[in-house]
Amino acid sequence: MPLLRRTLLATALAGLALSASRADDLTTAGGKKIVGKLQAVDGLGVTFAAGGTTVTVPAKDIVVVDLGNKVAPLPPAGAVDKDGKPVRTIEVELTDGSTFRVKQVAVKARKLEADLSTVPEGVTAPALDLPLSAVFSVMRGAEDPKNRDGWKKVLASRGKRDLYVTRTPTGYDYTQGTVLGGAADGVNLDFEKEDGTKTQLLLSRATGGLVFAHQAPAQVPQTLCKVADVFGNVLVAQAVVLTAEGVTVTTVSGVVVKYPSAAAVARLDYGQANVAYLSDLDPAVDAPPVPADERGLRVNVLAPFTRDRGVAGEPLKFGAETFPKGIVVAPDTALTFALGGDYREFKAVVGVPENSPDADLGARLTIEADGNRVYSEALKRKDGPKPVTLDVKGAKQLRVIVEADLPVNGNRVVLADARVQK
Repeated sequence: MPLLRRTLLATALAGLALSASRADDLTTAGGKKIVGKLQAVDGLGVTFAAGGTTVTVPAKDIVVVDLGNKVAPLPPAGAVDKDGKPVRTIEVELTDGSTFRVKQVAVKARKLEADLSTVPEGVTAPALDLPLSAVFSVMRGAEDPKNRDGWKKVLASRGKRDLYVTRTPTGYDYTQGTVLGGAADGVNLDFEKEDGTKTQLLLSRATGGLVFAHQAPAQVPQTLCKVADVFGNVLVAQAVVLTAEGVTVTTVSGVVVKYPSAAAVARLDYGQANVAYLSDLDPAVDAPPVPADERGLRVNVLAPFTRDRGVAGEPLKFGAETFPKGIVVAPDTALTFALGGDYREFKAVVGVPENSPDADLGARLTIEADGNRVYSEALKRKDGPKPVTLDVKGAKQLRVIVEADLPVNGNRVVLADARVQK
């Protein structure tokens, strides 16, 4: 961005921060927060206005836009409604990762109709009429963490057919086949078993839920942002349109959700589109085998690196600050992350774990972008953590290398909050 443009943008943002009168907050990738009134959203960015000043903030410079509307909490397991009846939550997930929190579903022909489970007072809920081809799964009992854990196992075992899932005292069971559609009343499913036999199954008997073999197409629209609404839904959006009639969101899978008012939208999260955390990526790992005479010196030798936790499962922490995201890399390990040339900046807080037994123990951390060394420094516990910001614009690969004279656990390196930004 040219210097003059950056200066004008910074001046406009500063003016908005001082003059805005309503609580629409925008946080930029640089950590600045501005306050204004969200007026428009498109593929290039968002338009904010306050105090007679209007400015367009590019999408790549946005982390989140918070509209100040609270998200209704997920009812906990065992909750009851005002009539004393158990509150059950069904989670519908689309092929693009969008999720909806609903209380009941019906399958009619090739569409899934659903009613939202948590609707705050004074807010009108959108109608959900979802093409069955865009639905990935329907999970009953989403309010119970135990059900969620079991559901993950069901998804991990799925094959190339749809699953009609029932919950049993010991877990889940399922019937494989193809959901052809639903009856007009939405109660029965037309189902074809693996052997070609066609039958009807009660939707209500799928006490675990449904899993569809639909796959997202190879070519999908680019994600603009994630839209979180006040009903507890999260939509992976390719487009967001604000009008006097409300907010229309089109998901990456092509589902259109129309909110009658902006009061139903909580925030627009651009971080998922603009930021990638190293702990969410799958690197190529180069770690030599551990010699037999050194095995006793190392902890967790089978893990050359860990994600979002230390080697003993402890939180990543420097002083009083805890980091939910990050990686911990063992000595003599190199991790190569594919970036595809999509990012411009690398950020992290780096250091040696605080539980290192010796303040003088440490390791050298080297970071390369497409083979060019952009960072190299010896780190020791006594020196404390250090923030690092690196230019990786256009790099296809990011390589993180940790070297140490002694291959002990205290020589691991923590890269807390390690991320690349567009």
